[in-house]
Amino acid sequence: EETVEVRVDYDPGAVGPEDLVEIIDGAGYEAVVGAGAGSYTPEVDFSDSHDVEWLSREGEDVEIAASYVPGKVTVFDFYADWCGPCKEIDREMHAILESSSDVALRKINVVDWETPVAKHYLKRVSGLPYVVVYDLRGKQVAAIEGLDLERLRKAIEKGRRR
Repeated sequence: EETVEVRVDYDPGAVGPEDLVEIIDGAGYEAVVGAGAGSYTPEVDFSDSHDVEWLSREGEDVEIAASYVPGKVTVFDFYADWCGPCKEIDREMHAILESSSDVALRKINVVDWETPVAKHYLKRVSGLPYVVVYDLRGKQVAAIEGLDLERLRKAIEKGRRR
């Protein structure tokens, strides 16, 4: 069983810990209040044959529009090591890259909400994962907030058709 530890800051005047547990449980996850109850899920190993590059490993700012791969659908994955659903994106992208030579993955570790890259790209984003998909010619076709693997697959298909 995989577990992830997440720290949640909240306004106690607006919501209580029991409300947060109910929301998280309702999303299909088990929530436990208190430090040290979880651990990080393992990293997905991308092989050298996959077109994967890390544009930002420590939250430094990047310019994604200049980093798309001509002739490939380019998926920009804004993630954090502490984000459990982000690992689901990794597993899905690993499977896609195994069977597709026309898809490139560019990883952007936001680290936390205060880093330069987070302040640049995530101002209007309320949670991770956040994925931006560009088509073969470098035009954005989708920006997906949250874990929506079906929408990710559809965006990649749309990117192939443009």
